[in-house]
Amino acid sequence: MMDGLRKAGQSWIGRIIITIMFGFLIFSFALWGIGDIFRGYGMKTIAKVGSTEIDAQAYKQAFQAELQTLSRRYGQNITADRAIAFGLDREVLQRMIAEAALNDRARSMKLGLSDTAIANALLSDPNFLGADGKFDRARFNEALRASGYTEAGFVIEQRAVDLRQHIVQGISGLASPPALVTDALSRFTNEERRVSYFVITKALIGDSPTPDDATLTKYFEENKANFKAPEYRKFVFTSLDPAKRADPAAVPEADVKARYDADRETVYSTPEKRAVRQIIFPKEDEAKAAADKLAAGSSFDDIVGERKLSAADTDLGVIEKRAIADKAVADAAFALEKGKVSDVIKGQFGFVIVTVNDIVVGSTQAYETVSDSIRIKLATEKAKSDLRDLHDKIEDQRAAAKPLIEIAKENKLDLMTVDGADRLGLSPDGNAVTALDGQTALVNAVFSSDVGVDNEAVALRSGGYIWFDVTSITQPRDRTFEEAKDKVVKAWREDDLAKRMQAKADEIVQAVKAGKSLQALATELSLEAKEASGLKRSAQSEALSQQAVAAAFAVPVKETTSAIGTNPDERIILSVEAASLSEAATALADAGRIANQMQRSLADDYANAYVLRTQQDLGVTINETVRAMALGLN
Repeated sequence: MMDGLRKAGQSWIGRIIITIMFGFLIFSFALWGIGDIFRGYGMKTIAKVGSTEIDAQAYKQAFQAELQTLSRRYGQNITADRAIAFGLDREVLQRMIAEAALNDRARSMKLGLSDTAIANALLSDPNFLGADGKFDRARFNEALRASGYTEAGFVIEQRAVDLRQHIVQGISGLASPPALVTDALSRFTNEERRVSYFVITKALIGDSPTPDDATLTKYFEENKANFKAPEYRKFVFTSLDPAKRADPAAVPEADVKARYDADRETVYSTPEKRAVRQIIFPKEDEAKAAADKLAAGSSFDDIVGERKLSAADTDLGVIEKRAIADKAVADAAFALEKGKVSDVIKGQFGFVIVTVNDIVVGSTQAYETVSDSIRIKLATEKAKSDLRDLHDKIEDQRAAAKPLIEIAKENKLDLMTVDGADRLGLSPDGNAVTALDGQTALVNAVFSSDVGVDNEAVALRSGGYIWFDVTSITQPRDRTFEEAKDKVVKAWREDDLAKRMQAKADEIVQAVKAGKSLQALATELSLEAKEASGLKRSAQSEALSQQAVAAAFAVPVKETTSAIGTNPDERIILSVEAASLSEAATALADAGRIANQMQRSLADDYANAYVLRTQQDLGVTINETVRAMALGLN
């Protein structure tokens, strides 16, 4: 062909023909978008932030990585369509745009980190430390493999992440929540209520009778959708589970002991914690004057009041010693007896007086009590490592369209067949399918697939995988009354009992409101009136159901109400007797926690505002066509 073109180009007529032919070819390239190769910003760029371009392939990889993370987190196979429906694609793109904006800002500020700083950070990263507490190259390489980075690429990305964090922390570090708001939230969280109550059961009103067929037929027709036969699916599956393939007996005792020694302080020890409060004075003479008042009998709260401080201003929470930034304050606080006040301390930010309201003693688990669990953990980690090669082999076989039954046989894996299961893992006879016990992720994936679909492996929380094929689908249908009669009878009785129980509870509540005491009504009904104190909105109660606790905080003090008990056949009648604020060390910890949460929330708001303004200054453009192509939407 090339010889023909060269010969044709030797005559003027041939040259004209070749020129026209290549002109049409170039025009067709431009028509179909190939011109983007020459224009730069084209079908490979999904967005631009200032002069920074976001590559479509990088966006696609980030979206897939987030999809896999969510699937592992929730223990089920989340499809791309489902994730897009919930806006994950937009969330990933916005995150990449924000990162690009901060990267641009870091360049304009001429910020940088040395290779030594990055190396030190990696060498001390807990994720990469081995059983001996030192940097483990194997763990680091595994992390690279899981993330898809080369070592150089990982270092580049880590440097960018650190620089972005420096900018954000510089902007958001000044966030300080209003004391009035934190105090109000603390009071709301730490309010405690005391209630009197008694429980009525179905024994008080009796079982519901069996209705006649006319009543049941009417109930069936009114609630026909509740008795519909669901969709059933037949499928086969095989799995790789590191927990089942692990061999704890093969783990050397020395390895177990080494892991225990490496993790003793961080995993198997609970450090001592203390509920610490502090007052910071700018001048030493002010601190000494306060110390003299304390020695003369004034309380810590008296000094707090004199200096017009709030609880949030003085409370450090229930914390470990290492969590106190000022070493001098930490040493003094952890040398005090409970309830005592320190002398004046010369701290980093002024002169400090501290007090300790409570002490939570630390402890360390003995090697003998945790050695078995460590052995299992190490065996499982090794099994996970060994499974990766087999996983890759099976994926290659699936890609080659090899039947799952042959894959299982060749790799000596058990192949399970489920003849029929609904979305709840129940067979057509209403019993749980034994093979699907605990396999919620598999069932969800099966019902997100179809017959003949090449399914992705379902990632297990244990680090294993399940492969499956749907072989047939039985569509949902309406059951006849005769088919569903047993279910109809059961449902009618449950509804009737619930209505009569609620009616009785309402009757008792109205009697209390009319003037009868809760104790008197309990006696009339031959029931025991009880009392529950120290109830809090966010805490569970051993005596009352979660609904009852919520009901206790939904009405004013001295009001009576009812709620469902610990099971549907119970109703709790309760009266709120009193409300108060907790004075325990946990209340101080909650106040500190609330202040910290609000501070983090404000910090996030500051950071988001800064990123948005940066994006506005730089300018952001998004190529929706490329975004759709990257996601396979067109």
